[in-house]
Amino acid sequence: GNVWEWCWDWGADYPDEPKTNYEGAPSGSTRVLRGGSWYSDDNYYRVAVRDDDYPYLRNYYFGFRVVRHL
Repeated sequence: GNVWEWCWDWGADYPDEPKTNYEGAPSGSTRVLRGGSWYSDDNYYRVAVRDDDYPYLRNYYFGFRVVRHL
């Protein structure tokens, strides 16, 4: 997309060892952002790119994706 996408996951480093069915950090103060934006350098234009920030922050290059279970 053309904005960083907010995710529901808490921001935290991944564990050093492999995990099965890893569900992420149980709590935290930051939320994950994925994918980079039009404002980012070229190497951030992938969905695999991951960052985190405080969820109360607003910016013109942060967005979200609406999802639901079917």
